[in-house]
Order: sequence, then structure tokens, then C-alpha cells
Amino acid sequence: MKTIDLFTSDKDMFERIIKTGRSDLWQGKEIDDYFRKCQWYSQKYECIIIFMRETGYHSGGWWKNPDYERCWHLSISFPGGRNQKHFEKIINSLFGDNKRYLWTEAPYSDQGKQSEVWHYRLFCDENWKAIMPRGEVYTTHFTEQGWKSFSEIIK
Repeated sequence: MKTIDLFTSDKDMFERIIKTGRSDLWQGKEIDDYFRKCQWYSQKYECIIIFMRETGYHSGGWWKNPDYERCWHLSISFPGGRNQKHFEKIINSLFGDNKRYLWTEAPYSDQGKQSEVWHYRLFCDENWKAIMPRGEVYTTHFTEQGWKSFSEIIK
């Protein structure tokens, strides 16, 4: 995890985080070099940020709805407690006006709850433009013929 020191400007910090996120795609299979590159600790905001592009939710068989294939994914935690002003600055800097499309996930696992890790996903089309997905993740209204779920793929 890289540390962004107190003296780095907000502009430089967020440009660096976004540029690194754009450098590759993560397909959720293992923690790789790209995943590690996208981990940051901000001294100024006292938080841990993981910000990257992800793909494969539909093509990998997890979700039936192809609108949920790819997203920008922010995982964020404030080890010393969440600071709402810092949180809002980060969300605005990373997502801008697209924040209205964010899918928010509260901490789920025991470790996530203990660390207060929240997840924010901005789903995108094939050109990485923000979208509001149609329907739920498991709807088959938009699923192409012949699509197989993960459990069917691994058989």
C-alpha cells in the first residue's frame, strides 16, 4: 500500500489515484499487482482507499444482468473513525456528478465490519461511461441467449 503524505495537494492525490485505476482492469480472481497498485493510505484524510476498474461480473457468471459487467469500485475505510467531510471530499473527487449513480455496500464480513470498510460501485458501459443499470443483478430480461452462471461454468 502506498502512502500519500500530508503535503500532497488534493489535485495531485486524486489525479494519481484515478490514473492508477485507469491503468488496468481487475477481474476479481486474485490479489495481483494491479490490485496492490490501487491501494492507498491518505495521511491527510486518514483513510485507506482502494480504487480500481473491475470487470467480469456478468461474463464470469456471477450476475445475470449484463448491465452489471463492469464498474469503478471504491473500497474505503477510516481506521480512526469515519470523518464525513473527508468522505464527501473523496467521493466528490473520485466520482463527481456521477456519484448519484453509486451503488453503496455496507460492511458485510466480520473483518469488514471491524474495519468499517464500505464499498461504492459506479457501473459503466463498454466505453467506461457511467450508467444506471436496468433492473436488478439477477434479472434475465437483458441476459443473452446461452449465458451460463458461474455454477454452470465450473461443472
